[in-house]
Amino acid sequence: MNFFSVSKKTAVLVLAMLLLGIGIWFRDSVSGLMSLDFRKNALERDSIVGEPGTDAKADEGEEVKKPVNPPYSGRDPVEVRPNAGEMEGFSESQKQKMYSGIVAAGRTVKENPDYFSGWIELGLLKKIIGDYEGAADAWEYAGLIRPQNSLSFSNLGELYWKYLLDYPKAEASFRRAIQNKPDDIGIYMSLSDLYSYSYAQKRGLADDALLEGLEANPDNTDLIRWLAALYEREKEYARAIEWWKKVLEKNPSDVAVKEAIANLEEKLKQ
Repeated sequence: MNFFSVSKKTAVLVLAMLLLGIGIWFRDSVSGLMSLDFRKNALERDSIVGEPGTDAKADEGEEVKKPVNPPYSGRDPVEVRPNAGEMEGFSESQKQKMYSGIVAAGRTVKENPDYFSGWIELGLLKKIIGDYEGAADAWEYAGLIRPQNSLSFSNLGELYWKYLLDYPKAEASFRRAIQNKPDDIGIYMSLSDLYSYSYAQKRGLADDALLEGLEANPDNTDLIRWLAALYEREKEYARAIEWWKKVLEKNPSDVAVKEAIANLEEKLKQ
């Protein structure tokens, strides 16, 4: 499977949605620009944190205590540092919207450092303009204030893998995301692809990552397909047939899988 990338038009559409307050998007798998795959749990803690500048209400007579977070040590959140190459194809109007969005999001998190979704949005905006270090700063801090979340860590995995080319950090980030959300199958796929396509020293762990995912999510068809495709790509045809047959057991009418099995059986005869 090849890495997937996000088109400029799609990035602009996502950005527009963010600026309108419709939502925050981020895997699916990189392990591409692995991404960046933004998952459905972007707001998983905001129901507790509340909107920027607000605090949860205490019972009558109780003092409202603001969370005490670790100090932020990254670059200034409001800093706009575009990469000229990444900005090609954007109109001046689109660029200004992105730059303004970064400044607004940066001011928000500076005023309320506990605003998890603000850090996620800030990282996304900085990633779109090619400021990968700035995106890493934002998402690393999101992980500090919400150590049990998976979104910031899976985002970092994709970022370190596909943009910053720091494979050990990518692996560690994916591992932390899996620890926090073992039912997110996309993270196992990204980790497997990281090993298979990029992390040469650990290429042999590509199938282990998927088998680990299946242990946590038994009989997940998507993971089984990913594993069968991996073995086929690695020319381990007997294993590929074994796992394609597991897919066929769940989808007996899948013609494409039947053809894949037939082709692999022919290769074994050669």
